[in-house]
Amino acid sequence: MRATRLIGVVACLLFAAACSPVQHQVGDAAPAGSPAPTVAAPTATAPTVTPTTPASTPSSTIEATRAPLLLGPAGYGALKIGMTEKQAKATGMLTPFTNSGCRIAYLRGFPQGKGAVFVSPTLGLIAINAWGTMKTPEGVRVGTSTAEMRRIYPKRQFVDGDGDYEKVFVKVSNQAVYRIAVNGGKVTELTLQHAHQDCYE
Repeated sequence: MRATRLIGVVACLLFAAACSPVQHQVGDAAPAGSPAPTVAAPTATAPTVTPTTPASTPSSTIEATRAPLLLGPAGYGALKIGMTEKQAKATGMLTPFTNSGCRIAYLRGFPQGKGAVFVSPTLGLIAINAWGTMKTPEGVRVGTSTAEMRRIYPKRQFVDGDGDYEKVFVKVSNQAVYRIAVNGGKVTELTLQHAHQDCYE
C-alpha cells in the first residue's frame, strides 16, 4: 500500500505539469489547441477633403482710363482746354489723332465717332464734345429739355435759331464756353470749347 502511494507521488513529481492546474494570466497566450483571438486591424479613415473652388475673377475688358462723366468748365477729367496735343495723348483717354491742321481724336471707350476732341495748332485742345451721360456741373446733358436748359442757364448768349432750333453759348470761364444746340424741345449737342476756338464755325 505504501509502495503504491510512493509510486504515485514520484509520478506526480515527474509529470508536475500534468498534475498542476493550468493558470492563465491576463495577456498570456491561449492554451494550445485554442483558436487564436481575432484582433481587428485599425481602419484608416481617409481625411475629409472639402474641394475648394478658386475665387472666380470676373472677366472684364480693361479700357483706357475713363474720366468722370462731368464736363466741367476746365475740361473732362485729365483733358483740359488749352493743353497741347502731346499732353492730351499722355492722358491715355484718346484714340490716335487724325487730320492735319486742326487734329481730331475720340474718347476711348465711347462708340465710334462719339466724344470728339479737337486740337488747334495754335490754341491747343479747343473742344470736347459730350456724349451719353456726360453732363455739366449744373446737370445739363444731351437730352435735357430746352425749358430746363433755359432755366439753368438764364444768362446764355443766343447765337442763332428759328424757334424750334437754336444754338447758344454759356460762358464758364475767361477761356471756355459751353456750346449748346437744342432741337425738338431738347438739348441735342453739348460741347465745352475754347472761347476763341479757330477750328470750325
